[in-house]
Amino acid sequence: MNFWLTIGLMTLVICVIAFSPLLRKTTNRTAQKRDNLNKAFYFDRLQEVEREANEGVIDDPEQTKRELQQSLLDDIPENASEQPLTAQKSFGKVWFVALMLFVGGVSAGIYWHVGSWFTGTMLEMSHKKLDYFYERLKNEEAEPLSETEMNQFAMALRVELQDKPQDAESWFLLGQIGMATENWDMALDSYAKANNLQPENLLYKQKLAELLMMSQDPKDKAKGEDLVKEIIKVDHTNLSALRLLAFHLFEKEDYKMAAMTWGMVLKLMPDNDPSRATIERSMQAAMSMLTPEEKQAPPEPETQK
Repeated sequence: MNFWLTIGLMTLVICVIAFSPLLRKTTNRTAQKRDNLNKAFYFDRLQEVEREANEGVIDDPEQTKRELQQSLLDDIPENASEQPLTAQKSFGKVWFVALMLFVGGVSAGIYWHVGSWFTGTMLEMSHKKLDYFYERLKNEEAEPLSETEMNQFAMALRVELQDKPQDAESWFLLGQIGMATENWDMALDSYAKANNLQPENLLYKQKLAELLMMSQDPKDKAKGEDLVKEIIKVDHTNLSALRLLAFHLFEKEDYKMAAMTWGMVLKLMPDNDPSRATIERSMQAAMSMLTPEEKQAPPEPETQK
């Protein structure tokens, strides 16, 4: 309803701008010019007649003046300018309404037969390729999807989710596509819906927490931190959640908790893990920020309380 109301208002504005001359009051400028010329000629000729009469050139000046007056009256018909003006004004309004209806009808017809058809066809074609995209995911590392294919995949998933809004897995996959295409709003909305549908799924909760903690809004960061703590409360050995929490604590300048959380990560991490060196450097950086008193009596990790 709002769409068609907007289209109607836009059509009206365009018609007013384009066809406004039809609504303006106009005058018969040609007739006015002719009348002014005839009057000027009359007075000029009248002066000549008087001059010629004084010189004795004209025998009957009064007869000549009457002929001039009659000629002027013949060139200015009575009420000649009023009727055309009224008729022109009336026809201008009729043409304005007719053109406005014509433009509105043509615009609506073009959209109805081209715009909505094209959009519906594109959505239908993308949805039919959903199985193809699922197969492509199995070979994503060897043959990654292009950006265009990612967008088509997202479109197909949106169509699928209109019929299956409770499909948490599809919402999560749509969030993954949003992350890959840097469409953060789509990713955040999709992860949130997946988490709401399956709050016990720690992977869904973790991905939502990661995205929230990337935000510059302190409220989003706080929500992300709460989600990470929920994960750790369920799974104390979740390395991804512990590492995420440690980096977040370091960012908050809570160096004591950050160092202890990284210490927990190192204890749980295999010795041959390639990221172990990075975690050790991060823990050392946090330790270097502690005061001597803090190093002597580090508090218990908050996640263990």
